[in-house]
Amino acid sequence: MNANQKPNLYQNTSHQTLQLQAGQTKDVTAHDLSMNKNLLSLSELEMPATDRMQTLGAFDWKRTISDTYFDLDVSFRQPNKFSGFLQHAKLLDIGVSHYHANTVHYSRSVQSSGYTDDSILITFPITGDVRFTQKGRQLTSKPGQFFIELSSLPYEFYHLHEASLYVIKVPLALLTPQMGTIERQFARSLSIDEGAGRLLEFQIGQILALIHNNQLGDLEIKILEQQLLNLIVLTLSAPKEVMMSCSSSIQSVHLKRIENYVYLHLENSALTPAMVAAACHISVRYLHKLFSKLPYSFSEWVKELRLKQANHILKTKSYVTIDEVAHRVGYADQGYFSRIYKQHFGYSPRDTLGTV
Repeated sequence: MNANQKPNLYQNTSHQTLQLQAGQTKDVTAHDLSMNKNLLSLSELEMPATDRMQTLGAFDWKRTISDTYFDLDVSFRQPNKFSGFLQHAKLLDIGVSHYHANTVHYSRSVQSSGYTDDSILITFPITGDVRFTQKGRQLTSKPGQFFIELSSLPYEFYHLHEASLYVIKVPLALLTPQMGTIERQFARSLSIDEGAGRLLEFQIGQILALIHNNQLGDLEIKILEQQLLNLIVLTLSAPKEVMMSCSSSIQSVHLKRIENYVYLHLENSALTPAMVAAACHISVRYLHKLFSKLPYSFSEWVKELRLKQANHILKTKSYVTIDEVAHRVGYADQGYFSRIYKQHFGYSPRDTLGTV
């Protein structure tokens, strides 16, 4: 079965919520770990005993998933036999969770791709295999691997057997310097065998255990999140597969040059692929080839940059009129700018300050 095929006999079901917030406890058994213990290898980590956890049936599962990550269509092979638990800890902006469930299927539709919570999920299978498809890429990820999901694009995710996962939800705003790597490596199985990936997976368990067993203060939560973010950045900046690929490094250099040029010339409404390619000393054909490995075309990417820059200008109040904002990001027609801005963010340029 490939990643585009749903397991047979699935039925749609709705659900409710179980979460573990920072500073709160729930009646579940977490990892018996603490920060002052010796660092254990991942093979020595004791997974939570699932039979002692508070488990959820199919009816409660969809709300749990939606509250923890984002809205997904959820279906089950045998709803009456489904069980799962989700231990979740929200720090300041980053969320971490330990997920355990038997057979289940998730899909994120085209309609939900307008969701404005721009973030990524980093998923680490602990036991069992999971299958994932996004933007034409398909993968099967196993224990010892991880993969990146983009919240802004439709996808399909399922496991045919019982599986345990660690999942991190990170706002893209925290990862701007890593965007090039994220865009090239989304929906690919990456190895944790070397580098920071192994430590990152371990730290998720540590954080869940700390929040379960302790009442943490604001400063402790802030420190935990910063440590976690540092490991995420290290893990995403140089995954093993990228470091071993000379061609990927060359492409990264070209993409960085393109990115810098476009950022400096967003005001130019006539910013064409030919103009950018000439300025970066590559052919138009090669420019499009570089973007064929990303989740969007060159034109879509430029539009995304223009709108995000406009959003930044509006939120920082560094403008006089909406028309000025439109011109500063390359749109001569304020009416057109306002329409596509609202389509993208779900609110108009004039209403942006109300979202801050």
